[in-house]
Amino acid sequence: MLVRKIINVAAPLTAEERAEIAALKGRPIVFDEDCMPMSEEDHQKNLHIMQKYNTRHVTRELWMKEFPDDFKNRNVS
Repeated sequence: MLVRKIINVAAPLTAEERAEIAALKGRPIVFDEDCMPMSEEDHQKNLHIMQKYNTRHVTRELWMKEFPDDFKNRNVS
């Protein structure tokens, strides 16, 4: 389930937003098939793309452009 919420980052947090953040502290990250954990190698590749293209959003197209062999050799099952 996706939830979209627009937050004005320049505005101070409301009491409700602070309570939401406080409730999340200490909870484990749960990975699933939509959000797989990254290996250290994949993390380094992401950092490389982010620095090279000066972006914080790594798209599939950027990944394919930089590391095409990863897509040729991936296990799609």
